[in-house]
Amino acid sequence: MVAALLVPSMWPQGAGPLGLVASVRPAAPAPGVSWIEPLLIACAIVPALFFALVKGETGGRSRAGCLGWPLKALALWAGANVMAYPAGVLMYLGTAELDRHPEVWLVTAASPFAALAVAWWFRPVLPPLRRPYLVLRAVLLLAACVTAVLAAERSGLPVTSVSGTWAGASLAAALACVAAWRMADGLAPLPQLAWAAAVLGACVAVGVTTGVDGLAVLTGEQAGSGAALWAAFLLAVLQAAAVLLLGSAVWRLVRQLRTGTLSRAADRSGGLWPPRPGEVWYANVPFREDGNESKDRPVLVLRASAGHADVLKITSQDKTGMPSHLHLPLARWHRVLNKESWLELRVTPLAYANFHDVQGLCRPDVWRELGRRGLRSGGRTDARPARPGSRRKTPGRR
Repeated sequence: MVAALLVPSMWPQGAGPLGLVASVRPAAPAPGVSWIEPLLIACAIVPALFFALVKGETGGRSRAGCLGWPLKALALWAGANVMAYPAGVLMYLGTAELDRHPEVWLVTAASPFAALAVAWWFRPVLPPLRRPYLVLRAVLLLAACVTAVLAAERSGLPVTSVSGTWAGASLAAALACVAAWRMADGLAPLPQLAWAAAVLGACVAVGVTTGVDGLAVLTGEQAGSGAALWAAFLLAVLQAAAVLLLGSAVWRLVRQLRTGTLSRAADRSGGLWPPRPGEVWYANVPFREDGNESKDRPVLVLRASAGHADVLKITSQDKTGMPSHLHLPLARWHRVLNKESWLELRVTPLAYANFHDVQGLCRPDVWRELGRRGLRSGGRTDARPARPGSRRKTPGRR
């Protein structure tokens, strides 16, 4: 696919996107790894690696300015090309073609890193995606691209003989994954469920109306030829993405039912509900002295359980030198907080109805310190969860 998109004239007649010859004629030995493969790998990985290393303090995300979307598009296109190569290895494993093209092994080895770069570029803005989930997304993305190419080949698409077909299949799968991530990150479970059902229903309706069989592509059967075959393949990609979105929405709904937060999810923005450990939220926190008055302030979520979350309050009052508070310097926390702040080391249970605005994630050094002090697993707690109907004492934050 590399030369098919970059320099199509470089490939001999009948050669596919990897230079793997589809005809019965013996292929001429390849000269080895050219400059194109390292360039493609660099386009897929280097921009994400650069901005990940210079992004600054944890709690926000790096900003590429006006180059953001062009770099994302470049990473997605180059990454889709790179992630198509493992499919070629599987298709030609045990044949002489792989020996003639050592560049295939180089790009295949780089494909997991390309998948990780694409997942990093398209991660949610807030809260930042935790590393295990980022790696999981990269694994699923790579699997989707490889599966798409293999399914396209089995259904009859000329992935090894027509320039552009190879990475076209991989790019379609990558775009579907990115669209699914955007919906899962930006929508609450019920809207996500509705959108996924609508997309799946539309795919079924199109298939019934036009006779295009996307299911045949998923099962490896012949689904026609020419434009009809491409339409069936794209329909299959959309159907697979919709089914995965449906499963994700159901899992999130079950999670909210289990934690007792489903009833409060409708009036919370996007797909960020419910509050999770390690997140900083603004919440209406009643005073301990008078439960009828409260203040809108940032809190750090320690634990989440049914009906409430255990939090640590954050204050802008100077608590320097007090062992009951940790200093949160604004220079390190400026992406999450807007004032010099101190973290109170007293656990307070807070009803989910009091939370209203997520700000970001706790810094790793502070989170580790809380674990060292035993606060993440259990600590001194107020007697009862704060009531959601308390009257605010001050309208402003903090």
